Amino acid sequence: MNEEEPERDVIQVRPCEELVVPRRNVRPDHDISFYRKIAYGVGHFYNDLCASMWFTYLMIYMEKVLKLQSSRAGMLMLIGQVTDAISTPLVGIFSDSSILPSWFDKIGRRISWHLIGTILVSISFPMIFNRCFLCKSDTSEWYEVLWFVPFIMVFQFGWASVQISHLALIPELSSVPSSRATMNSLRYAFTVIANLSVFFALAWLLSESTGHSTIGPWDLSHFRIAGWLVVILGITVSFVFYAFTREPTNQRRISRLNSFSSDASELARMHWTSWFGHIQFYQIALLYMLSRLYINISQVYFPFYITMTQNYEKTYVAILPMVSYLSSFSVSMINSTPLVSKLSKKILYTIGLAAGLMSCATMLLDLPGWRIYGLAVGIGIAQAILLITSLSITADLINKNTESGAFVYGAMSFFDKLSNGIAYQIIELWTPTYDALKPHQASAIFYRRVMVFVPGTCLVLAFLVLLSLAPFTIGERRRARPVRDDEQAILDDQDDDAYPEITSA
Repeated sequence: MNEEEPERDVIQVRPCEELVVPRRNVRPDHDISFYRKIAYGVGHFYNDLCASMWFTYLMIYMEKVLKLQSSRAGMLMLIGQVTDAISTPLVGIFSDSSILPSWFDKIGRRISWHLIGTILVSISFPMIFNRCFLCKSDTSEWYEVLWFVPFIMVFQFGWASVQISHLALIPELSSVPSSRATMNSLRYAFTVIANLSVFFALAWLLSESTGHSTIGPWDLSHFRIAGWLVVILGITVSFVFYAFTREPTNQRRISRLNSFSSDASELARMHWTSWFGHIQFYQIALLYMLSRLYINISQVYFPFYITMTQNYEKTYVAILPMVSYLSSFSVSMINSTPLVSKLSKKILYTIGLAAGLMSCATMLLDLPGWRIYGLAVGIGIAQAILLITSLSITADLINKNTESGAFVYGAMSFFDKLSNGIAYQIIELWTPTYDALKPHQASAIFYRRVMVFVPGTCLVLAFLVLLSLAPFTIGERRRARPVRDDEQAILDDQDDDAYPEITSA
């Protein structure tokens, strides 16, 4: 007996002529269990530990511990941010393709790049929070600056590899919007825990420095120890992610089947170049960039504001960010509840904007006692809402087009990192000249203005972008034209070659 013929659709082309096309199945929504969502959430923990040290303490470490000029410290930050900006879209394209050797297929293309990034970060990060081994007391400062450049560049490429591959896993692991929001919330919750770990360690280490109320060269060993603690803890937690996270290996084919189903309302397949033809891609990239500018500028210059504008002791550069992230943690947990997840992301983002603008206005005042803690809480609330919501909006933009999802996250991060690097360099070039170990009235006024007007401007611009998105559904795209038979055959061949286990199943 002959095998049963597959069911076929009959499409009328012209009278007396038929075109027979195999019927394609559309995969239903897919999701993962909650414990695997937790395992996914810890996958960025190592990156977050490093980011906390990088954004909160690198500038103050370079200027006050190593005593580099502000412009040169800003240049190192700019080099790092530009490297990260260039790396993110490249890693996104690499992650969406299959350029790695075939033996990486067993663990998945996203997790493969995550592993590569983890290794690079572990090699380079301890060298950043350390002194130049080859430098002597009479060595030129430029030589010391050049010493850090290769380590910073390797670190940033590794960091970008982990970030983009981890973000691109969200639409791969689940197509359910509420589950994606939950994973973003869990991811941010562990971001907060990572930051709290760093702040707790620095608060303890800096409190051990007797006889010095300000940060200076005498704190070099404290930052060096903190750098090594970050590496050890980060590698340990990363093993949990690798042990319990399983990347689906057939998502490219599934995405294509969803995109080219017979339903005209289905999304079109998106090559990475296709995104440049969608206005929402630029709107959301700008929204994400402005959100990250607010978060990172507030984080980088908060220690300067605490010690030089508000004249608190150096232990507060760990205590107040810790308070800020505790409030962020609370918000991230509330955000993952079913009640909040039903609210519009645009409304949630507006709430975050309001909290951020209130915090910026508060920093115009002198804040003794409990008031400075209230400011830290307000900053934490705004940062949590803006980051979680902007990431969720980006996931909505990708929708089911996971075949180029890593590129989208990479492009968002490109604009974010490049703008941050340029902003840091401009601020550092405008920084007044002063003795890094002594308070100065001009620097006190300068850092107050930086903390008020730079983040505040970003929030106002983000609100205008949000207004432009208000009338539209994020991620809604229509197929531009039907796919011809020859194109469909090419797509089938590409998918079968990339994932032979599907066709043999």
